[in-house]
Amino acid sequence: MKKSIPPGEKRLRSKDSLYFPSVQGSKWKNIDSDIRWDVDDVINHIFPKEYQEKSYEYAVKLTRFLLDNPRGVDKNMLSEFIKSNNIPVSTMYNVIIPKMVRFGLFERRRESNISNPTKGWFLILKPSMAFSSHLQKLADEWRSIYKTAISKK
Repeated sequence: MKKSIPPGEKRLRSKDSLYFPSVQGSKWKNIDSDIRWDVDDVINHIFPKEYQEKSYEYAVKLTRFLLDNPRGVDKNMLSEFIKSNNIPVSTMYNVIIPKMVRFGLFERRRESNISNPTKGWFLILKPSMAFSSHLQKLADEWRSIYKTAISKK
C-alpha cells in the first residue's frame, strides 16, 4: 500500500534537484581530471537517463545544438531545431529549457524587437558558465572546510 503525501507538505521536486548517484556505487564515471567527460555525462546529472530518459535525450540534443551555436539561438532557430528533432514543444519550453536555465547551463534573454516593436520580444538562448562557476565554488568551499578541519587536529 503506497503512502500518500499530504497536500502542501514540503518535498524536493525534480525540477529543483541535481542527481548524484552514491559515490559508493558503480554509477560514477572516472573523476580523474585528465579524463574528459562528454555532454551526455554532464546532462545525466540534470536529467538522469535512468529516471528521465526522454528529457535526458532532448536535453543532450539541445545542449549540443547550443554549443554548436555559442553566440545564441533565436526563437526561429529553436523552433526549427525542435521540429526537426521531433521534440514535443511543451516538453522543451516547460521542462527542458527552464531547468537548464535554472541550473545555469543556459542563459535565456528576451530582447525587444527594435525593427518592429509591435511584434514584442525575441527569445535568445545560449550556453552559460554559471553552472560550472557555482559548482566550482561549492567544491572549493568544501575542500577548504575539509582542509581546515584536518589542520586543526
